[in-house]
Amino acid sequence: MQFVVPLFQRSYSWKLKQWKALWDDLKQLPDLEAGRQHFIGSVVMHPTNTVPTGVSKYAVIDGQQRLTTLFILLIALRDTARAAGNERLAERITDNYLANKYAPAHERYKLLPTQADRAAFRQLADHAPGTEAVPGLISEAFDYFRHRLGAWVGNEPGQAEDMLRLILERLSLVSITLNDDDDPYLVFESLNAKGMQLTAADLIRNYLFMKIHPDQQDDLNERYWMPMQSALGDSLTAFIWHYLMRNGGNVPQSDVYLSFRKATAGREVAEVLAELARYAPTYARLLNPELETQRGAVQRAIRRLHRTRLTVAYPLIMRLYDQVRHGGQLAEATLLAVFDLLENYALRGFIARRGVGGANKSMQTLATRTNHLDQQPEALLADIRAYLATQNYPSDADVYTALQEQPLYHHAGERHTRTKLLLDTLEADLNPKETVLLSTLSIEHIMPQTLTASWRADLGEAAERDHQQLLHTLGNLTLTGYNSELSNSPFAEKRKHYAGSNVGLNAELAAAPAWNAAAIRERGVRLAHRVLARWPSFAPDLVEEADTPHATSNRPTAVVLRGQRQAVGTWVEVATATAHLIAETSGPDLWIRLQEAKPGYFTQQAHLLRRPKLLPDGWYYEGNSDSEGHRRNCRLMLEQAGIAETEWQVETTG
Repeated sequence: MQFVVPLFQRSYSWKLKQWKALWDDLKQLPDLEAGRQHFIGSVVMHPTNTVPTGVSKYAVIDGQQRLTTLFILLIALRDTARAAGNERLAERITDNYLANKYAPAHERYKLLPTQADRAAFRQLADHAPGTEAVPGLISEAFDYFRHRLGAWVGNEPGQAEDMLRLILERLSLVSITLNDDDDPYLVFESLNAKGMQLTAADLIRNYLFMKIHPDQQDDLNERYWMPMQSALGDSLTAFIWHYLMRNGGNVPQSDVYLSFRKATAGREVAEVLAELARYAPTYARLLNPELETQRGAVQRAIRRLHRTRLTVAYPLIMRLYDQVRHGGQLAEATLLAVFDLLENYALRGFIARRGVGGANKSMQTLATRTNHLDQQPEALLADIRAYLATQNYPSDADVYTALQEQPLYHHAGERHTRTKLLLDTLEADLNPKETVLLSTLSIEHIMPQTLTASWRADLGEAAERDHQQLLHTLGNLTLTGYNSELSNSPFAEKRKHYAGSNVGLNAELAAAPAWNAAAIRERGVRLAHRVLARWPSFAPDLVEEADTPHATSNRPTAVVLRGQRQAVGTWVEVATATAHLIAETSGPDLWIRLQEAKPGYFTQQAHLLRRPKLLPDGWYYEGNSDSEGHRRNCRLMLEQAGIAETEWQVETTG
């Protein structure tokens, strides 16, 4: 007879933990009461003979790991017996338990492992003198048992006889042989799928190849499955998961196998395998951009996508990227534009702290709604842009305010990676000829993370407050290759380094007379405008406000402060009118306090604002915000002026 492990089964995977457990059980058997057996599991087989003559063949449906290990153990015992001078026992083991002595070559071995393990198993079974062992777990298992059997037998050949009896008579297996009418795959599925002992990719491989005639298995395995397995390794299940969602829809990661069966029902196996094999190299490039050697711009775009951490976009990108790679159905420029849109969405959301809780659903919906637009590049890009603009997408005002007021930097994790990408991009825009290698630079805090006496003096009385509020904001961050050397050095020393730096972001720092809260805020404003120019809004109309009134149910009509009433028509006018009314009873230091609290909205330099609105005393207000933003700013003005919010009302049409 011959036990055949089908080609589609996973390769031998038992390791030291399992080998040691089996060996420990064997060693304990002589101490147990006579005749007591040790149960080691079950083997499920299905007869596969296509002709009535020759060796009886059985496909191993379940239990291949323990069955293969037992054969390796017998080979190790045979070689141990031979080394101890017991040639008769060695021949007996070979002829009775390892080989079908008079069978043709392809039926000679009683066990035929899966294809990946056959060379290693044959080398051990044949015991060919002078041949080198084939590296892998098969050979490692043999070495493990050979070493322990050698110590067990020692110089007593009879010990080898005793060990053979223990293996043959005291180890117990349940052998289940299916009838011809049984569906072997349903049995396999019942044994494996529900307990998820195998990966989804393992189950899918077995499901597909059990539907193929044995004569085709070798060819299809070599042509399609093995290249995928080799290219993707442990990422094969993730690939199939993303493959299933390339045209949209949601597939739970725990439901890949059943979803695959449903998605491919009724299709020819060879066709499904060919399609998987087509997408697999594309997915491998998404995981490892270095594999993309023909399209440098695409390679760079994938690297940037990795740094945004927007991996939930892989199904959509895989679908579009695959078309670029096969036949030019989609232009490379269109694919690069999609990368840009996704990066814009990810980075603006990161800056404005919108989170990624809904990104997975957004990407699934995006893949669904665009799968008919792949041949219409303008419509495809327009649809992506329009849809993402509705998915918790921050306005320019949100991004601008966050860059002024929120910490951007974090020492590790996704925030650090994204912050470095943002700064790298700003630097590359300043230095298009790449006079510095960005990968060698690290994020530098100009005002250091630990304040020294010198820095406290530079920052003034509000040193602690300014340090806490501004340390990790964009205005205080730059790039350098000498982070550890600069450390907590005074700004005068840092400025000398910046003067000799090739980093474009440092050029203006070399000319700064001092580094304090005002300098950080001013630089933050300048860099924020660069960020907005580099990643412009998909939807400028996200700013609800306009300079002319528009008809809505709650359009503001007037502001009332302490009995004084001023007509308005928009929410930006609500903010400026409130400012003028407050100024009538407040001193000029009000604007200084407001600037310290929100430098992105209150300043004396109109050119730093996108939509400057004139306030009293030569100050300006940023009009680029939505209605809620203007309300918040009005409340801030009231608070700083010491006016109760109950003394302020906004009359509306609603």
